[in-house]
Amino acid sequence: MGDTYKEKKIKVLFVISSVPFSNDFDTIYNLSKVLIKSAEVEFFLTGNGVYYLVRPETEEFSKLGVKIYFCAHAAHQRGIKDIPSWAESSSTYNLSRMMQEADKVISFN
Repeated sequence: MGDTYKEKKIKVLFVISSVPFSNDFDTIYNLSKVLIKSAEVEFFLTGNGVYYLVRPETEEFSKLGVKIYFCAHAAHQRGIKDIPSWAESSSTYNLSRMMQEADKVISFN
């Protein structure tokens, strides 16, 4: 086992429904920078959180290694058409699956 055993990283899911222009942005960024060192970090953007897709700095999360998903319905409702390549379209059904698979869920709303 010695060399072939790797400890599984915990999975942390951020469910973000707050606008990206609030103080939450800096908090989420700083938490992500620390957590990504020892955990798999995923974001699910929903409600007003889909506006993170239009804030250019959000790409920094992807560069850190964060996987970013968004509710396609919420984006459509808010008129967001230009979807960045670092974000993956998803649904609230997938959010429920992601929540079951996560070790920790942190919500920002």
